[in-house]
Amino acid sequence: MSRSLPVWSRLLSAALALGVIGLAAWLLHRYLRAMRWQDFAAAWQALPAHAIVASAAATCASFAMLAAFEMQAARLSAHGRASMRRAAFAGVVSNAIGNLLGFHAITASAVRYRIYGAAGLGVGDTARIVGVAGMGVGLGFAVVITGALIWQPAIVEGWGRWPGLALLLALAGLLVWLGRSSRTLRLFGWTLKFPDARAAGLQMAIGAVEMCSAIAALHVLMPAAVAPPFVDFLPVYVAAVLAGLISHAPGGLGVFESILLSVFPQAQRPDVLAAILCYRLTYTAGPFVLGSLAFGAFEWRLRSRRAPAAAR
Repeated sequence: MSRSLPVWSRLLSAALALGVIGLAAWLLHRYLRAMRWQDFAAAWQALPAHAIVASAAATCASFAMLAAFEMQAARLSAHGRASMRRAAFAGVVSNAIGNLLGFHAITASAVRYRIYGAAGLGVGDTARIVGVAGMGVGLGFAVVITGALIWQPAIVEGWGRWPGLALLLALAGLLVWLGRSSRTLRLFGWTLKFPDARAAGLQMAIGAVEMCSAIAALHVLMPAAVAPPFVDFLPVYVAAVLAGLISHAPGGLGVFESILLSVFPQAQRPDVLAAILCYRLTYTAGPFVLGSLAFGAFEWRLRSRRAPAAAR
């Protein structure tokens, strides 16, 4: 089986990404043109220090869960061949770098391959770890959306409970299908090993915490007069993240902001924009800088160890 996607699939993906970027650029230009920069500056200065600290703490919780995903994936896909310390490091650093650069499947996977390759793991091993960890993130999305719909946020008041119950049944069916023994799937020439029901249930729990922490990192920055209840904010945040992923824009830049700004009236948008930019610093830029420094230190240490061996 070919490992490459059909040409029509790649063209469709590119067209969809360009369409999302174009629409987001138009919306963002429209919103910013109508905004008074004095209002934005006042909103930025009004951001409380305790909210910024809370956002940083939520970011740490989110990345801790990403490390847990990676450790579980490494244990399942490369048991005994990659230490849990290395897996946690790979999970944090790859996501910190990939979140800002975009093209997560390429950038984050390349960082992972470099880290795992130093331990002797090959491309196939890394791909399986990426697949299982990605499944965990996807399950986290599904669990959070399911809970939000069943809780009935205001944005879907009156009809959201039925899709939520349908998703709940689908997740329960997945756990039944996985059962006690792991299953495998061959896709584009790769063999992906699924976790059993117990491990998948753990992924759902970790994913729910990770997703809620990421949302909280932005929600706590919203002024009290602007911030909707957490359960109402959740589907908006998820929609903005998914639109950013579809666009393949670095970090979803522009797309994420336009989706969030579209939900709020014009008078509230300076406060929302200030919260989003601060979130970009605490959740995207800050981890990227720290992750890049950590990855650079890893490379330096790796090269310094190889130099004496090469001299012999």
